[in-house]
This record gives sequence, C-alpha cells and structure tokens, in this order.
Amino acid sequence: MRNLVFVLVSLIASFAIAQCPKESIIQLIEVANQLKTQLVESYWQEWSEVKMPILQIDDESEFLFNTQSSDTTFHQSCENYLSRPTSLNKSLLATFPLVDGQPTIVVGTPENTGKSPEAWTITLLHEHFHQLQFSHPNYYSAQKALQLDNGDQTGMWMLNYPFPYDQKPVNTHLKAIAANLLRLDSLDPREVLLTHKTLKNQLREQLGEDHYKYLNLQLWQEGYARFVELDLTQKWIENFDQIKQNQFQLEEILTLQQQQEEEYTTHLERSSPMELKRVYFYALGAAEANLINEVNPQWKSAYFDSLFTTDHLLKTVE
Repeated sequence: MRNLVFVLVSLIASFAIAQCPKESIIQLIEVANQLKTQLVESYWQEWSEVKMPILQIDDESEFLFNTQSSDTTFHQSCENYLSRPTSLNKSLLATFPLVDGQPTIVVGTPENTGKSPEAWTITLLHEHFHQLQFSHPNYYSAQKALQLDNGDQTGMWMLNYPFPYDQKPVNTHLKAIAANLLRLDSLDPREVLLTHKTLKNQLREQLGEDHYKYLNLQLWQEGYARFVELDLTQKWIENFDQIKQNQFQLEEILTLQQQQEEEYTTHLERSSPMELKRVYFYALGAAEANLINEVNPQWKSAYFDSLFTTDHLLKTVE
C-alpha cells in the first residue's frame, strides 16, 4: 500500500510539473515583454497599447501568456497559467486570430523552432509587429479588397499564392531591385531611391496588377516587419543595461545581430525568389524599408495610411 501511495503521489507531481511552463520559457517571454514595454512606443505610440498574447507550445502542453481566455479547452495550471494538452504543430512560429479571436503569437520552444534563445526572443517582437498590423481596424477589409484570395477564407492564400517565382525574367528583375538597394552604403540614398522607383514600376508592368499587389502585400507585411525586427535588435543592444536579463550576455545579442546581417545579405546577394519563394520578400522588404528610413525617417507616420502597399512611402520622399 505504501508503494502504491508513493506511485500515485509521484504521478500527480509529474502531472503538475507537466502543467507548468518551463522556467527558461517564462524568462524569455519576460525579456520580450520588457523589450515591448521599453522600446516599441518609439516606433508607433499605439503599438505600446496593443496586447501581446502568446500561446506557447511545449511537447505536452500549450500555455497562455499575457492574456486570459474564456475558451473551455484551457484549464488553470500552476502559477495561474492557463494550459491545455498540445494540439498544434510544435514547430509553429506564426501570428493569427486564435485565443478568443484576438491575434495570438503561436510559438513552439526555441529547440522546436530551430532558434537560439536570443533569436527566439526577438522573433516574438517580429510577431508582435504583426499583432499591430492585424489590429488595424481596416486590416481585414483591405485584405479582402485586394481580391487575391480566390475564395479562400482561411487566410492560407497569403502563403500559397501562385506568384511566378520560377520565371527567370521575374527573378532577374527582383535581383536587380535587390542589387540596387544594397548600394545604399555607397551611393546617395536619393539616387538609390530614384532607381528603386523606376525598377519597381517596370516590375509592375512585367507582373501585372494581381502579382504586383501580392508583392507589395508581402513587402508591407513581412518585409517591414523584418526591418523592425533588425532595428529592435540594435535598440536591444543600445539599451542592454536597462533590460533585466540574467540569461543573456551582450556578446550574445551582438552575435545575433551579426547572424541577422549575414542572412539578410545572403538572401539578397546569393539567393533568389526561385530558391526562397515568399521568404525572399522578407529581406527585400527590409532593404526597401532601410532605404525609406534613410531618406525619410518620419515614414512611420505614413505606414498605415495605405495597407498592403509600400508605394505611398516612396511618394512621401519626392
């Protein structure tokens, strides 16, 4: 009987532990919350008011951070975290309406997403920028107005849209745009801008309106999100001593920044849309945002004037 009681107690304890988020995850999300609190208002004041709900997917359980929920599939676990058995892909790293209909960052562990702890943390801020985008009152109506979904109501069309990635002329033209944007360090930014506008107009004629709208959608949504992610990494470095983060050393964030820059350059210089598909637009959009930020540091005030296009940002610097 004594052995049976011991086994039962052990099982209950193991279950309780399984219902708790890992301490390392709690600490990483706390750092992300601090970065949000201290840094994002300098980009858009309203961004600081946007909530950052997170559904963190562990091997056995999914945990809610920064929010509560009326969803009855969640149950109170230790330290007042809501949790439920894992039901989603453990390698997910995305943002979409989920918990009570609000845009939710859905993310596996650093190990399951293939990211270092510091890269995982700053990626939460990338995803939080998507929460800002999705919270715009016209986001979904403007998305529908693009008329690119072909009847798909799930939103998956944004990932699977049949953009002509494999067409050689399209690849050549996009690579020319990338090469011009990479000249920003060596040429007058306004010269780079003028060439960029010319190349982009030529690409519009080559692609046709629907494909061009999809390109701009990806630049606006993912490319500028990548720019903000890279910029926030720099601000993390500059404000490192103001963030409580015993798990990180400054050298690790500097290494992260170097890795980000290497990936950015590699994608634009040595990769192609044919190879990377939609992911190519992350670096291309970040490069365009970098140019706009150089010639017009006030671009953020116009970013949300037109959704799913960046062409209006090029016009603000004429």
